[in-house]
Amino acid sequence: MQSAVLAASALLMIGLVLRARLRWLQLAFIPASVAGGLVGLLLVQLFLRVEVAEGTGDGWWLAVVNWVSKECPETLRSWPGWLIAVVFAGLLLERPARLGRGGWKRVSAEGLVVWIIILGQVAGGLLASWLIVRPLFPELDLPESFGLLIETGWAGGHGTAAAMGRVFESSLQWQEGHDLGIFMATVGLGWSVVSGIVWTNLAVRRGWTRVELDEIVREGSLEKREARPVIGRAVVRSEVLDPLVFPVLILAGAFLVGLLLQWGVTSVGIETVERLGRGMSAETQMKLKDAVGNLPLFLFTLLGGLLIRRGLDVFGLGDLVDGDSIRRLTGVAMEFLVVAAIASLRLESVVALAGPLAVLLVVAVGWTAFCLLWIGRRILPSDRWLELGLINYGMSTGTTATGLLLLRIVDKNLQSGAAEDYALAAPLSAPFIGGGLLTLSMPLVLLAVPLATVALVLSGFVVVLFLVGCQLNRTSGS
Repeated sequence: MQSAVLAASALLMIGLVLRARLRWLQLAFIPASVAGGLVGLLLVQLFLRVEVAEGTGDGWWLAVVNWVSKECPETLRSWPGWLIAVVFAGLLLERPARLGRGGWKRVSAEGLVVWIIILGQVAGGLLASWLIVRPLFPELDLPESFGLLIETGWAGGHGTAAAMGRVFESSLQWQEGHDLGIFMATVGLGWSVVSGIVWTNLAVRRGWTRVELDEIVREGSLEKREARPVIGRAVVRSEVLDPLVFPVLILAGAFLVGLLLQWGVTSVGIETVERLGRGMSAETQMKLKDAVGNLPLFLFTLLGGLLIRRGLDVFGLGDLVDGDSIRRLTGVAMEFLVVAAIASLRLESVVALAGPLAVLLVVAVGWTAFCLLWIGRRILPSDRWLELGLINYGMSTGTTATGLLLLRIVDKNLQSGAAEDYALAAPLSAPFIGGGLLTLSMPLVLLAVPLATVALVLSGFVVVLFLVGCQLNRTSGS
């Protein structure tokens, strides 16, 4: 862990220098964390090639190669899951929740868009499998669940790919499903960063965001000496406790409350499944338990931050929370999260199924772009449709962390309210899709219902959700 922290810090410093020295990085709005992460990814891939060439053996050089290519990336790969929880712990802690008038309509619209994006990935993958993949590649004898790989890898990510791999193996005896899901998740995460930067550039230049072009593209990387902003205010006197430690303790408290909430919900949920599911098969019970156990930690740390904030406000102690300090601490978590997520990407290729996978990737690329630029604009609130769209884009192509990375390019202090709307809408979708109960159940559904029927029904459901979202947008006046 110590060496991984030093490595991530070094990559961030390299990214800062590159951003300061290379004008094209400034024009492309590429943050230092992304630049450093890409440098780390390049180094990992180079050392992997060296390892293959050198083989195994003793010596300090091979120890270095092994650390760079395996040990360090493996440690970094575990960071995004808990760092994103830190970020969400501070979202509703640094300031009261800003739903305001019509807030729940905004949250509902966001929840609808997430359902449309993810169910569209399922429907699109199944349609592509039915109409293109199976007719073109009959010799491969692919299972009907092949089309689920878009949602499994893109909206679900590596964790869902691993969980679905077990489902594919147990339900379908499809051993390759795990590796293909991991491959799709890796490609999706890489595409998420690259294409997301492109869409962000387009959005800023077309005036779809709150920030102007000259607010983002500035020479160098340092603030002017005579106008350097204050990044926080002291609440505790320094002779009692270092002022920066106090907001760290409050943020840690929100994280702890989130952990306790997750433990409680998971324990009660699993116990309820065991009590009510005595007539179910063992396999169905396992899937229900997986759905309960896979609820993301960030949902609970978000509630933890809200509970602590509300508690302090009730007792008249809300001024103990310095929003600027909390925002900076969550910003630190975001920077390390991004560099770790990119540097630890897996870039394995699956040559044997390159053709069918290419079909799914084309569908996934087209659908996610369509949702960002067309569907989201017609359903999401007009004052933050692009900001919310970028979070959704990152979520549906890679991870929520990638979505927040894209958001911070155009909303660096998360002032638009998009992050709160996304987080508050997450419970409407996370337990069910993108790795939830419906995701885990789809292979079983396809065993009982013909592929064409499932694909057409889901496509019709997506259309209905879109029409409902448009109506909601009109009635809310956004």
